[in-house]
Amino acid sequence: MNYYSVLGVPKNATDKDIKTAYRKLAKEHHPDRTGGDDSKFKQINEAYDTLKDPDKRRMYDNPQPQFNQRSYNTQNMGDIFETFFGGRQQRMRRNPDVALTVKVELEDVATGKDIIGRYTLNSGHQEVANIHIPAGIETGTTIRFQGLGDDSVRNMPRGDLLVKVFVQNHRRFTRDRLHLRVRCSINVIELILGTEIVVEKLGGGPLVVKIPPGTNPGTILSVAGHGLPEMNSNRMGNLYVEIKGVTPKINDYEIIQKVKDLYDEIDKST
Repeated sequence: MNYYSVLGVPKNATDKDIKTAYRKLAKEHHPDRTGGDDSKFKQINEAYDTLKDPDKRRMYDNPQPQFNQRSYNTQNMGDIFETFFGGRQQRMRRNPDVALTVKVELEDVATGKDIIGRYTLNSGHQEVANIHIPAGIETGTTIRFQGLGDDSVRNMPRGDLLVKVFVQNHRRFTRDRLHLRVRCSINVIELILGTEIVVEKLGGGPLVVKIPPGTNPGTILSVAGHGLPEMNSNRMGNLYVEIKGVTPKINDYEIIQKVKDLYDEIDKST
């Protein structure tokens, strides 16, 4: 039933227009009058009762959707619950991961290492795992071991074990990705004449490095294949030897004079 049509007024009618129309129609259709229509009179009153009240009129003009109980669909409601409450279960397809941090030496980067990891799961269960650290690993790298994580939630796959690796600084060598750098102090006389030095390799063992005659302090010599391995490949880095010149302290006057004479001869020849 359209209340505006009942009163014979447009939808944008003022309160005064509605009141005037109601009074006119109420007189015409009042049951006490000859020819009055009781049913029509009830419609007129119902329409006026709604349209005269600003709140009721606003609700009538802008009806809100109502929940129709007769159209209640259990299947649709199940989908809603699945969306809002089952989504988390769908996302949580396995138990949480477990994170560990391990520290290794630079020597371990050259060869790789197996570590026994001990950690406690959320269930309280104590776990022991063999953790393989591959050769060539970079500091800060995280290795994922599938199926070694938490197992608190039953009937769901275990999480993963995430191991973050930190490589500790070495007392002699400095790492430069695949390469190693080391500084060696050599007497400046030996730099002039040329010599050979023995450098202890990472992990032990001698490495002979030839110093050409006339090598200047600060020179960097490269020894191929004596650096670090690249993880998951056969590539090897280099060893870079930085030469640091050391001036010998001479207290004997005769030796100092000989050095001076030698310097004068060299200066003349060059």
